[in-house]
Amino acid sequence: MLYLVKSFKEDKDTSGKNNPPLSEEGVQFGKQLKLRNNALSFDCCYTSYLLKDFSSAIIVAGDKLIIERVHELDDEKKEVISFIKRLPLDKKILIVASDGVISLIDENFKCIILK
Repeated sequence: MLYLVKSFKEDKDTSGKNNPPLSEEGVQFGKQLKLRNNALSFDCCYTSYLLKDFSSAIIVAGDKLIIERVHELDDEKKEVISFIKRLPLDKKILIVASDGVISLIDENFKCIILK
């Protein structure tokens, strides 16, 4: 089963304009999301290379799960679809990515969006 999380709010007041970290608001939202879904455990987690996506995944997945950063989740439609088709869907898989990537996966595959 695929579980999807849209990356949390990024920090707008940094010099890392192309790859900003999470804002404090994003961190707090992530902690609340983690508490709401605390009963869930995941077999694996994938995220894009964006700092906000990776940081969001760390909050949700915790520190006991290896988080794999993959370029296929960086926003290219063809690559995203191809990547998801290769995943072992008999496992609980957490994917954290941008709104566009999450929407694309949700439109094309059976999944649950965590909110």
